[in-house]
Amino acid sequence: MRHDEIWSFVVVADPHLREDDPYVVPEGAAGITAREKFRRVLERARQLQPAPQFMMLLGDLHVERLEPRLPEIPFPVHVVFGNHERPEDRQRLRALFPDDLGDQDFYTFEQNGTLFIGICNAVSGDHLGFFESQHITPNVGQLAWLEKQLERGRQYKRCIVFGHVPPSPDGAPHQDHLTHNDALWLHDCVKRYRPTALFFGHRHQRIWFDIAGTPVYSLRSCNWNFDTKEPIGFVHVTCHQDDFEVEFINTLENV
Repeated sequence: MRHDEIWSFVVVADPHLREDDPYVVPEGAAGITAREKFRRVLERARQLQPAPQFMMLLGDLHVERLEPRLPEIPFPVHVVFGNHERPEDRQRLRALFPDDLGDQDFYTFEQNGTLFIGICNAVSGDHLGFFESQHITPNVGQLAWLEKQLERGRQYKRCIVFGHVPPSPDGAPHQDHLTHNDALWLHDCVKRYRPTALFFGHRHQRIWFDIAGTPVYSLRSCNWNFDTKEPIGFVHVTCHQDDFEVEFINTLENV
């Protein structure tokens, strides 16, 4: 494929596949199981044009429910871990996605002249985000690795980062975000290396902002959101020659 052709991918946050009785039921979703909501994600994704080339899953997957669904997903999948992924879940995901994860919890892949950087900043049982922890494999070194990848990303047409826990928009300490120092470090790296975009989950609400002109997308869940008036769904990212579009797909509509 030429790098100037239009192509796309989808980004899905927080499927929480074992939670059929979620904490908050979105309006219009009462009685719909997590499995059915994820099925609707796949059905809507199949209808998109241009057809997505892959799916990024941004954590809080519940791997024992995800694994049986993998054959239903009509394109390659790239995952990152959420804070609901326990140590045994992470080991199972490494086995399911050996080409990406291998023996570590963060990785890169390339598609159509774009470098994708999958980070691990979530630890089991903690709603704050960390880049280095005894719960991340390897437990040190991700900061140096990420900076090296961001530098390498300058050689590509685009460089896109994806993970679970977002930084706060102002880099200040806030609940359910990266810890203060980690957020400040990431803000500084984004300002210096200027990746194309960053995608995160975890917050179960739409929080879109920018860091020095680089867009940061913290996505709604495809299962449940804290504000029941926020629809559930995922985003479709369409890449053009010189720019890209991010469209939210409401999975309770047109199904």
